[in-house]
Amino acid sequence: MSIELVLIPVGIAVAQSVSSMLENRIDRSFRLRTVMKDEILLQKALEQYGCHVNVLTNDNYETEIATTKIWFEKNEDGVFEAIFPKEVKVDDATVFIENLTSEYKYVLQQETYKKVIERAREKGFILETEEIQQDRTIVLTLRVNS
Repeated sequence: MSIELVLIPVGIAVAQSVSSMLENRIDRSFRLRTVMKDEILLQKALEQYGCHVNVLTNDNYETEIATTKIWFEKNEDGVFEAIFPKEVKVDDATVFIENLTSEYKYVLQQETYKKVIERAREKGFILETEEIQQDRTIVLTLRVNS
C-alpha cells in the first residue's frame, strides 16, 4: 500500500513536468499534422530515418536531427503532430514530414508483410512468387495447398 502512495505523486509529478516542458517549447514553435497514428511504427520510422528517439510518454516523443529537436504529440484525433522550433523553415519541415511519412508507410508495409506471410502459412498457403516493385510495394502470389 505504501508503494502505491509513493508512486502516484511521482507519476503525477512526471506527467506535469513533461506537460510543462512541452508547453514551453510549443510557445516557440509551429505544428504540422501527420498521417501517423501508431507510436511504435512512428518510433521505428524515426529510427530508420536516422533519428534518435526519446520517449516522453505514450503520446509524446522527442527526436533530434543534427542540432534540431522535433517533438511529436498525439492530438485529440489520435494522429501525431510534429512540433518544430520556429527557426526551422516551414518548407524544410514539410519535406522532413513527407520523407518520414514515406518511411512510416514502409515500416507499416514491413509489419503487414510479416503478418500476411505468417497467416498464409498458418492457413496452408504456399508462397509461389514475391516481387518487389520500384515503389517498394510487394506483390505476393500464393497457392492454396490442397
